[in-house]
Amino acid sequence: MNGAQAAGDVWDRNDLKLDGGRVIDRRVYRSKDIYQAELAQLFTKTWQWVGHESEVPAFGDYLTVQLAGRPIIVARGEEGRLRAFYNSCTHRGAMLATAAKGNCGGSFTCMYHAWSFDTAGKLESVPKAEAYGAELKKACYDSPAVRLDTFCGNIFVNIDGKAPPLDEFLGASKQHITEATEGQEVLGRVRWKLEGNWKLWHDNFRDNYHPMFTHQVLTFLYQGVEIKGENHDLGGGHSYMKFPPQGSGDSYAKFVQRLTGRAYAGAPAMGTPDKQAYHVIMAVFPNLDIQFGGGNGSPYSSYSVLEVVRPISVSEAIIEIVAFGHVGEPEAVRQERLESLLSIQTSSGKVSADDTEAARRCTIGLGASEAMRWSNMGRGQAPGMSGAKNDEYSLRGFYSEYKKYMGDILRSENN
Repeated sequence: MNGAQAAGDVWDRNDLKLDGGRVIDRRVYRSKDIYQAELAQLFTKTWQWVGHESEVPAFGDYLTVQLAGRPIIVARGEEGRLRAFYNSCTHRGAMLATAAKGNCGGSFTCMYHAWSFDTAGKLESVPKAEAYGAELKKACYDSPAVRLDTFCGNIFVNIDGKAPPLDEFLGASKQHITEATEGQEVLGRVRWKLEGNWKLWHDNFRDNYHPMFTHQVLTFLYQGVEIKGENHDLGGGHSYMKFPPQGSGDSYAKFVQRLTGRAYAGAPAMGTPDKQAYHVIMAVFPNLDIQFGGGNGSPYSSYSVLEVVRPISVSEAIIEIVAFGHVGEPEAVRQERLESLLSIQTSSGKVSADDTEAARRCTIGLGASEAMRWSNMGRGQAPGMSGAKNDEYSLRGFYSEYKKYMGDILRSENN
């Protein structure tokens, strides 16, 4: 990790008179130099979530993704093995596949000159190859492999090939990833462009201070319900917020009525007052977020939604939200999951639209003046790595790990 060995916190010298672990230098959202360093030092050196095995079950199935400006293919080979390689023809550089997912039939053929590659990225054929003479060595034109590993069906890649083993990298987040995705399959994805730095979205996901003010629909729905919860820094930049069953049976019944517009009748979609579902918000360093819940025994209340944010410039990112469902669940349950996703977790959804607008306003406001260089992330004063639901332990945990990867460039920006 670049700069990881340097002593002291690079943000200790701040105008808010706080220790460096409780502030954010606003330049991380606006500096093009820092953004380029993030691509080189963060996104190429960490494990990046690219998909789920349920999306590529058969021979020839593939996914494509752009990571740190690099196009990548993940494909399943004839022997059932998943491999990743660069989505670039080794002849003249054209992309081999442009669809988000599909089935290649066993090979990828470049549309430019019809060079063909197998599901491992190895060059198979070259039209009229004799014109190149004996100097054309096919093995020299294989597309380079990208390191790939899986955990609980989730597919991760590491571009520079030097990250710790995936199991070690995920650390304490593993048990929660298992709880969220074990025995599940992907139902669908939605994506949109965020007008803001990628960290604004990720910060927002780790911030449970804003919902009561930003999301008016939640404020309305939770009237009379006491919201309890915990905010944990899991180490390694990962975090975890858990909200246990909320309120009394009477307050919960009122919540259901406000949500559905109907009198409470013990609908399985919402659980029952004596067995209410819990809710978990988890962030995996650096750019993967998962929401999941369960607890009342109903398949309706058990859900998982994954969010990944990928930067495309210092002030733009792609948000992708992935809905999961239990393998073999009833079609009615599956339909309700998808309707819920479209209603809440899209660019026009009841919650995500608010978050998207907040990021846009922050993007403009963060450029107001160099005199306002620092943001306070010191909410929550209890010692250790956990606190109440509205505290900022999750944010501090992220930026502590972020600085280990980014130390040198942050130090130069600090001078």
